[in-house]
Amino acid sequence: MLAEATSSVAGPMRRAAEDTVGGLARAMKNVSFYDVTHPVVLDALKDMGSDLATLLEAEPEFVIKFSSGYVVLQDAPLLAQSASIGNLVGACHRRGVDTVVFRRGASEEELSQLVEVLAMDPSDVEAAGGPQQALAARGVRHIAIQKIVSRSEAGEEIGRLSEWSWVYTTALDVVRGASAEVRTGRAIDIGSIESSVRGIVDDITGDRSIVHSLNWMKGMDEYTFIHALHICILAIELGRVLGLSKDRLEELGTATLLHDVGKIFVPLDILRKPAGLSDEEFAVMSRHPVDGALVLAREPELSSVAAVVAFEHHMHLDHSGYPQMRRPRPLHMYSLMTSIVDVYDALTTVRPYRPPLPPKTAVRLMREQLATRLEPRLLSRFLDMLGPYPWGTLLRVGGDRLLVVTRPNPVEPDNPLTRVIDTADGGKVLAGETPLLEVERRPGRLEVVDPVALGIDLTALMHSAAAATAEQGRS
Repeated sequence: MLAEATSSVAGPMRRAAEDTVGGLARAMKNVSFYDVTHPVVLDALKDMGSDLATLLEAEPEFVIKFSSGYVVLQDAPLLAQSASIGNLVGACHRRGVDTVVFRRGASEEELSQLVEVLAMDPSDVEAAGGPQQALAARGVRHIAIQKIVSRSEAGEEIGRLSEWSWVYTTALDVVRGASAEVRTGRAIDIGSIESSVRGIVDDITGDRSIVHSLNWMKGMDEYTFIHALHICILAIELGRVLGLSKDRLEELGTATLLHDVGKIFVPLDILRKPAGLSDEEFAVMSRHPVDGALVLAREPELSSVAAVVAFEHHMHLDHSGYPQMRRPRPLHMYSLMTSIVDVYDALTTVRPYRPPLPPKTAVRLMREQLATRLEPRLLSRFLDMLGPYPWGTLLRVGGDRLLVVTRPNPVEPDNPLTRVIDTADGGKVLAGETPLLEVERRPGRLEVVDPVALGIDLTALMHSAAAATAEQGRS
């Protein structure tokens, strides 16, 4: 049985299985920007086809299952969950895809057809009779899809998906869909955007822990989509702190989720360039606020403030940013809020040209070097919201024990919730979330440390912490 083979194999076969999933995730990522015939998509499919062929030489079938927000290669979970793989999970769940079966003989052309089906609008998939029917109609014989009937009917299977994972992956897929619609000239599905934002608002106002869980499901891949979603989440949380009504939170969330839609017109080699941009490249990049505003202004169902935020979010309070205005004017409050959370998320996220800054470093940089660009009262409220030890801060206690801040403590800002890091087990967090002051009982023995200097992958670490928090909530 393949299940036995997959769980027992190690080395090259296991790597081939993981690389197959990675290739599918990369193809899905790139098809959001380009047609399936574009070289960057074809390269991902070629790599995937090569790894899949290795697996299918040993067994007649290779099965990928999407369960509990993760990828399972038969009975062996894929532990290395990159942002693009998280997006693949979300795309499959939104289209009712539970399992994909690859059979010996699967070709690159069939893999291409699979990617096209997984990138279809969910309503189009339903209209085709479901994902398997859509795949079969394209003449695919060596790949099969098993479909989840619906979220409610799937019962226990979907019920195991933690709510934060479901909200995140669904919203991320909505952002991908909106970008694809802009790229192909179709109208943006405003209903899906607003529905997704309502879900985020409901979860944030009902349980603030989702803010901290969602904001660490990040990585280098799909930065444009993931960054937009994190801006939405952080802006809604800031709006909640400022006392905005639910209607205004939803308006703010919709605007921030779409604020970077103009980047769909920026070539990928500029978006992902691992170095500074030339003057010509920066001129192309700096067009995205204008392009985004023009796209959003044409959407009659969308509040006009979304186009305003898209246009203004890089201007800065002192109008030192772009696009330049002949006569500077007061910026919309949502634009000022977006600028603040935009800077924080960009600084604390890994980029092709640098590792992420520790949260404490990012806060200091915003306070000391970027203050003239950011509205001071909003910045103060945002930094108060993060607390003296923002989530993701790495702390050393007693000279050797390492902790990571997993959530702020709204009652005692100086006493955030933490988890101990087991450095002997690859930097994973240990069970049990504990207030900092219960761990550190010796004054003066606490210091903030840089995870990069210690070789700790902070993103992976916070993935582990968020999963542990969700598991703790379910138990």
